[in-house]
Amino acid sequence: MAEESPTGVPDRVPVPGVRRGPAARRTVLYVATLLFLGALLGLGTPKGLLEETLYGLRHALAFGFASLIVLELTALVGRRWIRKRSLYYLIAFVVTVAAAAVFHVVRDGNWDLFVRDAAGILGFLLISASLDKPLRREHYWLRGWPRRITEVLGVLLLVAVYMPLVSISLNYAGRAGAFPVVVDLAAEWQVPFVRVEHAELFRGDGPEAWPRRAGREVALVLFDGTVGGGVEVSEVYKDWTGFDTLSLHIFSPREAPVELVLRLSDRTPAQPPDQRMDWPLMIRPGANDFYLDLEELRMTPSGRAMKLSTMRRVGLFLAEPSEPFRLYVHHLRISRE
Repeated sequence: MAEESPTGVPDRVPVPGVRRGPAARRTVLYVATLLFLGALLGLGTPKGLLEETLYGLRHALAFGFASLIVLELTALVGRRWIRKRSLYYLIAFVVTVAAAAVFHVVRDGNWDLFVRDAAGILGFLLISASLDKPLRREHYWLRGWPRRITEVLGVLLLVAVYMPLVSISLNYAGRAGAFPVVVDLAAEWQVPFVRVEHAELFRGDGPEAWPRRAGREVALVLFDGTVGGGVEVSEVYKDWTGFDTLSLHIFSPREAPVELVLRLSDRTPAQPPDQRMDWPLMIRPGANDFYLDLEELRMTPSGRAMKLSTMRRVGLFLAEPSEPFRLYVHHLRISRE
C-alpha cells in the first residue's frame, strides 16, 4: 500500500529571484511602450543625415514596437481565454499589419511602405519568438535548429528593413576612421554628404604631371563656369580642436589661373556671408598646395570666431565667371604644427 503524501508541501516551489508570468510580461510591456513612444515622438526636425534616415524609418520602428505591445497586452488580458501562446503572436501580427495597411494603403495608397513595415513587424515577432521560453515549451519543435532559423530569419528581415540605417552608419564610421582627413571627395563614405551645384563630381586617376597623386585616385570636379558653382560637403567630422593647419592639394590643367572660394561653416543651416568664412584660393596652372592657418580661417567677417569643436560644412566654389573647366582635388586634412 502506497504511503500518503506528506501534508503541507506545496505543489510548486518558486525559484527565488526569477520573475514569471504576468509580472514579467508587464515589464516587457512597459519597456516596449517607452520604446514605442520614443520612436514615434522622440524624433524632431532632422538636423543631419542620420536623423533624416531615422525620421524616414520612424513608422517602421513604431509598428515594430507596437507589435510587441500588442503581443504582451494579449498575454495579459487574454490569457484566461487564449491558452495557446502561439496565438498571441498571430493576434499581434494581424492587428499591427492591419494598422499598417490602414495607415499606408488605405490612407496614402503606398504599398511599398506597407510591405516594408509588415516585414519589420514579422522580424520583431520572429526574434521575440526565438527568445520566448514558454513558447518553446508549448511547441517542442521550436527548439534547436528551428529556433536558430527563426532567429536568423528575424534578424535578416530587420536588416533588410533597416538597411538604409546600416548604410548610413557605415558612412559615418568611414568618416570617423578617416579623421584627420575631413573631406575626401574620392571616397565612398563621403558620397551621401556631398552636394554639387553648377558642377559635376567624378573619381579618376591623378594626371602624370602631378607627382603627388600621379596614377592614384583623386576627385575630378567639372565646373560649368557659373559663379557660385562648386561642391559642398556637409557633416564633416566636427571636432577640429587641437589642430593648427588645414591642408588642401589641387591640380589645374588650365593654362590660366582661376579663383575659387574655400567656404567653412560651424553651423548646419546655411549661414550668411558675414557668419561664415569664405577664403579666396588662387588656383594656378599645375599643382597647388595650400597650408592654411586654422586660427585665421575661423574668424568670420562679422568678428565672430567659429567654434572648431562644431565644424559642419566645407565647400569649394567658383569666385569668378569662367569657361567650363576641370580640377583634380586631393583630400582636405587638418594637422598639428
